[in-house]
Amino acid sequence: MAYPPNLSSKWTLASVVLLVPLMVEGVAPLFQLVAPGILVVLTEGISLGLATSIIFGNLALGILLCWLTMSPEALVWLIQTAGLAIVLVVAKKQDWSGIKTLLAGFAYLCVTFMVVLSAGSGLDLLDGYNKVVQAISEDMDQSLALYKEKSSGIYQVELENWFRQFKEVIIRFLPGLLGSVFVIISLSNILVPKIYLAKRLKNEAFAPVFTQWKLPEPFIWVIITAGGLAFLGKGIFKACGENALLVLSSIYFLQGLTVVAFYFERLKVPAFIRWITYILLCIQWYGLILIVIIGVSDVWFDLRARAPSARES
Repeated sequence: MAYPPNLSSKWTLASVVLLVPLMVEGVAPLFQLVAPGILVVLTEGISLGLATSIIFGNLALGILLCWLTMSPEALVWLIQTAGLAIVLVVAKKQDWSGIKTLLAGFAYLCVTFMVVLSAGSGLDLLDGYNKVVQAISEDMDQSLALYKEKSSGIYQVELENWFRQFKEVIIRFLPGLLGSVFVIISLSNILVPKIYLAKRLKNEAFAPVFTQWKLPEPFIWVIITAGGLAFLGKGIFKACGENALLVLSSIYFLQGLTVVAFYFERLKVPAFIRWITYILLCIQWYGLILIVIIGVSDVWFDLRARAPSARES
């Protein structure tokens, strides 16, 4: 079997991507937004077997490094990052669509997170989640105490009331917030190879183009069910519905964004106006809700099929 001449350089670069963040404090969380996508780019042009061998080989080296440095947190990052890279590489080699790859990456990150919680709490997932909530609550309380200690005392009562309400919201919607973060991580790592390969190698990864992404139609019943539980449910069912609705809204937000981008492209709106509009929509809560509504409406009304003809340039 003939190996590509640049295989050793791919191994080396993959080692840099997976191992260096483990040794540089504070880099790993942000680097997770691009590391799996970079690995997809690095393994372009070689077989699936070689690509997975490179990632698994560096995963083994990373596990050894985490064991030597006694860094369980780094091990979690390593498993999540390498595993997501494997999912994306398989998706790329199998010509999965962008939206299918997004959902697969999101599902992998969710499952990995639950496995880590269970493993750290004697296979008790709920106990593991409660420990995370307790740790976050304590960190936020310490931050408030530190601020109060260094402040002049002005508006401390108002600040404490606001902070308490903020903490309650964070804890109430923590699963949904984490799920939304997983969606962002999956999306950002899809965009890295999608943009790079399209521009440099003229190779469309995770087709179709972003403006044509569309969720499977049966998926709409999931968000309808979540909405029903969120607004009509009680107790644990209401909490589950609220958090599921938050995650699903972030996914349909992407579909709404593809519709907006499609219309901008069809109408040849200047790039400057596009970015100003995107920013204004995303910094206002009603703009975010509007885009989610557009994404949901696209399921029934196929908004892109109703777009006007392209303007003449």
